[in-house]
Amino acid sequence: MEKNILEDYFEHTSADFPVEVYYVDLSGMFMKHVRHHWHKEMEIDLVREGRALVSAGGREFELSEGFGIWINQDRIHSIRPAADEKTVVLSIQFDPSYLFEKDSFLTAKYFAPLAGTEGTSALKLDPSDGYGKQALVYVEEILSANLSKDYGYELRTKAMLCSFWLELLKRRSDDPADARYLSDEGRVKEASAYIREHFADAITLDDIAASIHVSRSECCRCFKRVTSAPPFEHLMIQRIFESARRMQRSDPAQLSIAGLASACGFNNASYYNRIFRKYMGMTPAEYRKIIRKSHRDALNPHGISLARL
Repeated sequence: MEKNILEDYFEHTSADFPVEVYYVDLSGMFMKHVRHHWHKEMEIDLVREGRALVSAGGREFELSEGFGIWINQDRIHSIRPAADEKTVVLSIQFDPSYLFEKDSFLTAKYFAPLAGTEGTSALKLDPSDGYGKQALVYVEEILSANLSKDYGYELRTKAMLCSFWLELLKRRSDDPADARYLSDEGRVKEASAYIREHFADAITLDDIAASIHVSRSECCRCFKRVTSAPPFEHLMIQRIFESARRMQRSDPAQLSIAGLASACGFNNASYYNRIFRKYMGMTPAEYRKIIRKSHRDALNPHGISLARL
């Protein structure tokens, strides 16, 4: 079983230089949003165009153009447009261990208080206050360095991340972690991994609940608190996602609708068509025609790879 992701939208950081920058046009994402997921890297998101709603740590943050957010590692989070408009987010992902040597004095003093504080899931970066304004200056510097890739950009990036880290330490919450929420989040991660592994099987809500050793009602409560959606909806979305990805990554002409339905856990093509239309706003056949005309691995205006489906 894959251990750590509900869905991996990005090719995450490399060991040599564990910092990556992504251009995310939400209108081009699956279902026009980044679904609930988590990863070992910390994440900084800056809204470049439109307005975004970011869910993290059981809270929802509305971000207008120019606002940002920092999300701690291994926190379930999602991003969607706040309105029916083009929404573009620049996302920085970095491994925090890149900034500190293991077991050093600096690690104990500056790394552990933030990375080890389970109660701090996310911090909004508001350009109208002093803390947010300064933090966003560092974010812009990181973006500039990684888009230009001039000589020494790695050192410049590390320096700006350290400065950004210091701003986070000034603002971090000292409130105790919500033990109940953290327990719920852990259960959702385990259940989501089960769904990802068994989406093609005829699994039920009972099966999902049993995978985390709780009752059906407790399983639903955990999902609703952490993701605002019931577990069976996550199963349906996973199946639709997998079928869309198969059309995206294969020759669409070689895939029958009935074959896709069966391979992705639907017992008949009619039901598959209905669920696909519910979430995608079109039938599988219509979606297949669209992807024949466009290639999703194109480069965005900044010259960096699009987040892939």
